[in-house]
Amino acid sequence: MGDRGAPLGGWMPLVLRVSGLRVLVLGGGSVGGRRALQFASGGARVRVAALEFSEELRRAAAGGEVELVRADLRDARELRGLIAWADLVVVATSDPEVNRAASALALELGKLVNDATEAGRGNVMVPFHRRIERLGITVAVTSLGRAGVAARLALERCAETLEGDAELYTIAHTMAKLKEWLKSVEPDPKRRLPIYFMVAEDPEYRRLARDGLVDEALRRALAIASTALGVKS
Repeated sequence: MGDRGAPLGGWMPLVLRVSGLRVLVLGGGSVGGRRALQFASGGARVRVAALEFSEELRRAAAGGEVELVRADLRDARELRGLIAWADLVVVATSDPEVNRAASALALELGKLVNDATEAGRGNVMVPFHRRIERLGITVAVTSLGRAGVAARLALERCAETLEGDAELYTIAHTMAKLKEWLKSVEPDPKRRLPIYFMVAEDPEYRRLARDGLVDEALRRALAIASTALGVKS
């Protein structure tokens, strides 16, 4: 539902900084490999536990991107020790019983859990996402485990639409500059917040944005903000 939150089956979209997090990936196959490298690229400390590892994971380990640990995940004591180390646990083995046991144990131990084999079993989902550099915006889409193919296609369509949107490009760049200026002249976020909406709802600013006139739109935004605060832009 809307921004104020209608329940999504208990889920809520968030963005998580993974840099420095200890991430345990259970499973050394293709799915575990993708998740391991994804978290490693974000700066996480990634440990992959399995009896066998994909060639991709072995190359990543040789390059120092991830750590590989040979472990029998059916051994409850060994599994508990592995999970105890982690901040976040990714479950991605080919054994359904191991996956169920690992997810349940990790949740019991208070860990963040991403079950790549049964999304609703954990408490973290990894959405399909893409960075649109032209706008400085990252778009993420998830079906909450219902239909991943549809979510991936939705992301592609969103990205195609947004990348060519001149109005959004202008708004993204002018609002970033406006925010930088406002923070330099007004320390109180409660006074800054309404100004963003004031600018966004201004007909002249939106006309300039639709025409893709970045410099003119920025001048208009700064004029509105400076008038609202009683300062010079």
